[in-house]
Order: sequence, then C-alpha cells, then structure tokens
Amino acid sequence: MTWLEKIRNWDYSLDGVITWILNLMEFHAQRAGIWGYIGVVVFIIAVGLAFPATRGVTSLIISGIFRMFFTFIQNVLTLLTADLFKFFGRILLAMFHRTRRWIVDLASRTTRN
Repeated sequence: MTWLEKIRNWDYSLDGVITWILNLMEFHAQRAGIWGYIGVVVFIIAVGLAFPATRGVTSLIISGIFRMFFTFIQNVLTLLTADLFKFFGRILLAMFHRTRRWIVDLASRTTRN
C-alpha cells in the first residue's frame, strides 16, 4: 500500500513519508558527497523552522550548536594565546640571562688590576 492509498483510507501515519524523505536524503548524500550532506542538514533545518510548533526547538538547537562552536574556538584561542605568552616569556628570560652573562663577562674583562 502506497502512502497515497494510506491517505485515501484515512491512515495519516507518516511512516511512508518519512521513509520517502530518508531515501531521498540518502540518494542525494551518496550522489553529491559532502554537498549532499550539507543540503540534507539545510533541508532539516528549513523543515524545522517552517512549522511554528517546531520553530522554537529548532532555533534552540541551532543556537546551542553555534554557541558550542564559538565557545570551542574561544577556548582554543585562549590556550594558544597562553602558550604564545609562555613561549615569549621563555625567550625573554633566556635573553635576559644571556645579557646578564655578557655584561658580567664584559665587566670582568674591563676591570683594572
């Protein structure tokens, strides 16, 4: 029994429609590769935002994903900045000690006996 026959018989289950959408998504994902997956994600987001009943949940999920992504980027940049300051600190400390030894060596050569 096709999904049209189910509708004619007043059977409003969405199993046939969901199976059809999943098969269509799988076809496009296999045919187009990464662009197919991106298209499927955009389609799911558009369907979620199209209906007022699911719009709030979909917007919460999307904003949560963006928030997690930007928090991850912020954490990575914070750690990289800390490592960069640590690297510069080590270089400055090494330069300080080399300069101190150079000054001590220069002072010992220029002292009068």
